This record gives sequence, C-alpha cells and structure tokens, in this order.
Amino acid sequence: MIPAHRGPLVRTVASGVLVAIAVIASMNALTLVIDPGPWLTVGTTGVVLVSATSCVVRYLLLRAAVDRAATRRAAGQGLSADRAADRAAGGASFAATAAGLLVAFWFVLARYGGPGQRFEPFVGPDSLEQVLERFRQATETMSTQVAPVGPDPAISMVAVGGTLLVLLIVDSLAGARMPGFAGVPLLLLWTPPLTLIGEVQWQVFVISVTAMLLLLTVDPVGVTPGRHSESDSMAVRRAQRFRSGITALTSVAVATASLGVATGMAALPALAGTWSQLISTPSDTVELSSELDMRQPLSARSANTVLTYTMADGEPTGPLRVMTLTAFDGVQTHRAVPDGGLMDFDPSTILAPPGEGAAGNGRRMDLRIGQLEGGELPLPLEPRSVDVSGDWAYDALRDEVRGRDSTEPGSSYSVEIIERGLTPELLRATPASGDPRSAGYTEVPETEHRDDIAAYARDIAGDAPTRFDAAVALQNHLRSGQGFVYDPDADYRGSSDTVWDFLQDKEGYCTQYALSMMVMARSLDIPARIGVGWLPGRPDGNGAFRVTGQDSHAWPEIYFPSVGWVRFEPTPQVQTGPLPAYANPSVGSAPSSSPTPTQAREVPTQQPTRQPDQTEPAATENPSSGTEVSDQTLPGWAWVVAVIIALGVLAGAAWLLLRRRTETEVLDPERAWSRILALLAEQDVRLGPSVTLRRAPAVIAEEVRTRTGTPLPDDVAERLTALADAAEEERYARDSTPPTAAELEELTAAVSTELTEVLTRKA
Repeated sequence: MIPAHRGPLVRTVASGVLVAIAVIASMNALTLVIDPGPWLTVGTTGVVLVSATSCVVRYLLLRAAVDRAATRRAAGQGLSADRAADRAAGGASFAATAAGLLVAFWFVLARYGGPGQRFEPFVGPDSLEQVLERFRQATETMSTQVAPVGPDPAISMVAVGGTLLVLLIVDSLAGARMPGFAGVPLLLLWTPPLTLIGEVQWQVFVISVTAMLLLLTVDPVGVTPGRHSESDSMAVRRAQRFRSGITALTSVAVATASLGVATGMAALPALAGTWSQLISTPSDTVELSSELDMRQPLSARSANTVLTYTMADGEPTGPLRVMTLTAFDGVQTHRAVPDGGLMDFDPSTILAPPGEGAAGNGRRMDLRIGQLEGGELPLPLEPRSVDVSGDWAYDALRDEVRGRDSTEPGSSYSVEIIERGLTPELLRATPASGDPRSAGYTEVPETEHRDDIAAYARDIAGDAPTRFDAAVALQNHLRSGQGFVYDPDADYRGSSDTVWDFLQDKEGYCTQYALSMMVMARSLDIPARIGVGWLPGRPDGNGAFRVTGQDSHAWPEIYFPSVGWVRFEPTPQVQTGPLPAYANPSVGSAPSSSPTPTQAREVPTQQPTRQPDQTEPAATENPSSGTEVSDQTLPGWAWVVAVIIALGVLAGAAWLLLRRRTETEVLDPERAWSRILALLAEQDVRLGPSVTLRRAPAVIAEEVRTRTGTPLPDDVAERLTALADAAEEERYARDSTPPTAAELEELTAAVSTELTEVLTRKA
C-alpha cells in the first residue's frame, strides 16, 4: 500500500518496480514458442534499463511541478497553480515514455545492430540496417516454422523488442493515472503461446496478475498538493488505506488461489495439463481426418490437447500413428476399411504385421486421451503390446487398433514398445522384391503428368544400389534439397495434377511431401503407403509429454521384406525435427557398397533453417565435444557498463530522496490546517467526518470547554477561524487570495502554541 501522502518518489519507484516485474514475468510466457536462451537475460536487462530511465524522468518532472505549484500557491495563485500542476502531470508521463522509447530503441540497436552478436554501444545507420534485415529474417522464420522456434538472433531481437514495446505501453498507462488498464497490454505477450500452443505458464499468470493488482494500491502519482490532494482529511486517509488494504488482500488471495489450483492440477493425474484451459477459450474435440486432400491449404489446427503420455525412461517416443492410407487418385486419399480381418488381443500379445521382428528391451509408455475423437487408437510405430480396456481389435494388414466406439477424453492405456533395431545396414541388406505382402502398394494414379513424375523420380534415385538408398535419396531431395519450402498456406485448388505441381512449385506442408514421396517411390516400383497421426509433442513441465492438434502429421512408409514398414521423413525439419537415426546415414555406419553418383546425399541431424549471415563471426568449436558454441551472451564490459548505470540510477534516487527530506516546506493553507489537525490528534481531539471547515472552529472550542472547563480565548478562536477560512477558500473558492507563507507560519505557530497551553491546562 503506497498512499498519496508518501510523495511522488516512493510512488513512482513502486509503480515502476511493479510494472517491470509484470512485464518480465509475461516475457517468460514466450518461452513456449521460442526456446529459452540468452535473449531472456537480454530482455530482462532491457526492461530494467528502460523502466529505470522512465521512472527517473517522471519523478524529476513531477518533483519540479510540485515545487512550482507550491510556490504559486504561496503567492496567492491557488487556482492557476492547480491547473498548471495538472498539465505538468500529463507532460511528465509523456516525457517519461518518450525517454524510455529512446533508450529502448538504442538498446535494441546496440544489442542486435552490430556486425556480430556482441553489444555495440555506438550505433549508426549500419546498425539500423542490420536490425531491419534481422526483422525480415524473423518474419520469414515465423512464416515458415512452427513453434517452438530456436532463439536465433533475429527471433531473439523480435522477442526483446516486443517486450520493451509492451513495457512502454504499460508504463505509460500506469504513469497516466490509469493503472486499471495497464495490465491489458500484457496480453500481447500472452497471445503467441495461447494462440500457437494453447497454454500459458501458471507462474506467469500468478506473478503478472498479482503485480497488476498491487499496482492499484499505488495511488495515482498526482502533483497537486492543494485541493486535489487525498490527504485533505483523516476520513479520506482512512478510506484510502481501507481501499488499498482490500486490493492488496485481493492480490494475495488471487496469487494463493492460482498457486493452489496449479499445484493441484499438477498433482492430480486427472487434471494434469488442464491449467491453461482455465484462461483460454475451449474448442471442440479434435478429429483426425482419414482423407488427405492435396489441394486444400492446411487449415488452422486445434491447440487442444489430443493426448498426454509418460515414458518410463523419460525419453520421448517417435510419432504416434492412428491409421495408414494406401489408395490415392492424384488429389485425395480414399480409405476403404474392409470388414473382418481383425483379431482380438490381450496385454501379452505383440501387435505387429507378419514378418516384423523385434529386438531389444521394451519401453513402457502410459497414455491418456485428451480431446480426441476417433475410432482408432494412437500407437507408436514399432511392434508393441497394448493394455487397454474396451472393445478394441487389431488389423495386422494396416497395423491399426480399431474399436467399435470412439476414443473418450480421460481414458488411459499403456503400451510396451519393442524396438526393431533399425539401422542403415539392416535396411540395405533386405531384398529388393519378392514379398507378396507388398502387392497393391505400387499403384500410381493415372494423372496428366504420371510419366513426368516417374522420370523425375528416376533422375533422383533411379540408379540407387538398394531400396533403402533410393528411399533416402527421395527423402533428402524433398527435405533439404532443390529449394523446397514448408508452407502451411500452400493452395493447389484448381490443379489437375497436384503432385507434379508441388514438385514444380516446391511449396507445401506434410500432406504434399508425404504423398509426393509415396507416388515417386511407387513409380520406382517401391511399395509405399502413408502413415497418419501425431508428432511426439513436447514436455509439459510435469514429467509428461503433451500432444496437441498442431502436432497432426502425415509421413510416407516404405516396405522392406523381412523388416516391415519403415517410416521416412521428407517434410522439412522446421516442422518435424531431426530425422530418425536409421533414415540418416550420416549417423549410422558406412554403406555396405561404394556410393554411386546418384546415391542419397547424407544430411546432418540438425539441419539449419537458413544460411548464416555472412557478416556474422563464425561460431567457435568446443574441442572436447566437437560441437559448435556460438557467442550469444553480453561481453563482460557491457555488464560493467550496465552495473555502473544501475548504481548511478540508485545514487541519483538516494540523492533526490535526501534532498527532498532536507527541503524547506512551503506552507499553504492546506498544510497549515493539517498541522493544526495533527496537533489536536496528539491531544486526543478528533473531528468527525461530517464536520466541515466552517463548523470546525466552533467544534474545537466546544471540545476545549468540555476538556478544560474554560472557554477558548477569543484571540485563539479568531486565529483558528482565520486558518479554517483560508483552507476553505483554497478548496472551494473560484478565486482566492490566501495569506503568504510567512503569515501562515506566524499564524500556525501562534495557534499551535496557544492550543497546546489550553488543552494541557488542568480542568
């Protein structure tokens, strides 16, 4: 609680600290869409620096306005002093925001406008050009990648710059006496994770909301010490303290309740992962379509939780497949599930198509269905045993577990995954043909450019020595070569041959990548189909992994005799993450045969999303691990400068506080009357809230008569009435000519002395 009579310094500092805390907490919400990194430290440093600048400028201007108003009031210009002070308050808020904006602009240019990634305090036109270029890179990243993205310099600059912009808006609203609206701009930092991920951390919610509620207890930093002051009377002060106390208690209650709810949801499995549903708009359940249309752009996918799962070893699994698709007419898949062919199973049954062997130890996986609607059970791709309640059966031909009823929110089941031990050597050693189970998976749709697609595939992988090398060549061509770009807004409506148009336009999403690889593989007489399901999701912070509608995905699967169906990943890494180890020969053993000129090009596990800036210094290499380590932190001298600035700000604030305490108070009628009321309160004489200034002298005289048995001397009563009249005119008269400061000092001193003598006199 910071009441108005504490002065502009305390209130300005308190307001600035609360705003900075709320903004820093809200900035951490962005870690759901941008991986944590040095940008958090940079952003926090920028918030502290900009907030300190704004607070110092605002206080200096308010302090000057208060002094000018007091001087005018002492000279008898009460009304004009009030008006000038009110205008100065608005000017102080504007000037403080402008100063903060300049510092924020300089900070972004200094941190992200240099030729490298170091802090460069001296900025110029080149710095602005570099910042604009990084902004362009950031917009490209945001349009082509899915959350969470890596904290490269461009994305980090946007996050830090956006945070500082929100800080300036919040700070200006708080400084303009509108603390009730100050919390609204914080939603700008909450919107990306709520929109893209569907959640915001409960810690962010608790800290931000608590800080904004406490901001309401800081009375507006006004500058008029006269009639607009909230210390006019003891009754107003009591009301003020009561209001601030209620607001402070409310903030504590909100923080405690939010902490309790979040802790309870984390502790209770049935409620795990539902925190964000309390502060986000719910939507319908997620239904995974069984038909993939090559023409339609990828519609906005739901952010609702499809399922959550935990792994006994703590490591995530691969994709979770729901169904497989085989029939494709060149535009859309058609899934005709045959009747029959289903087998019952129990928890001891290993569910895998015939011929798929398993090796190694099992990995336990526990799953809980969220907002998912469908007749198929999401399962990992490897052979597995399933412990699930309900009427479910296994289709060995499609490697699906189907039921008569749909999945239900809250239902759970467990899986024991048994790895097949896939390696490039194992897949290269399989025969190229001869397994009757692959029949029907090499049909190519009759389209206008069927022969062109076949020739295109032969140019890429026609001379590959093995089926595996051909599959990897097709995968890598789409994933990282020849300029293919991941674009969820790709639209092929009106196309007569969508696969061919995609291979020419080279823009699309998982559906185009998967079906195009399937068609090209089939044109090379390689059995292929499509798997549909979900990417592995990401940790939810409570030891589990959370899969949302945004993780829906499709991928091609290639058949290898004696091994079975194997997933490949042609969709770029920005959507799918690294390749499976067996599908990336660079992380496996050497090929069993010498590479040919057409053999698949090996790709790195961590594929870069863009070429590094030519002007940026090369990353340094860690000699012990062989990994690259980039310099993303502020240099030591920059921290020294930041510390010096912070110490300078603190020293300036301490000097201003000391100066304020040693200043001689310029007395006006309000302050003079407040002195008399304080003196009476010390003698246990208090005026009720209904006592007006005009009645106050009579009430005080009557109280003196009651306390002492003698009337108040006439000269004392006259001086007391003169002080009350001056205060009344100051408050309510359109124009007033109050006594000078010297006259008020003399009058107040005389009344104080005489009242003390009268009240301490024994009755």
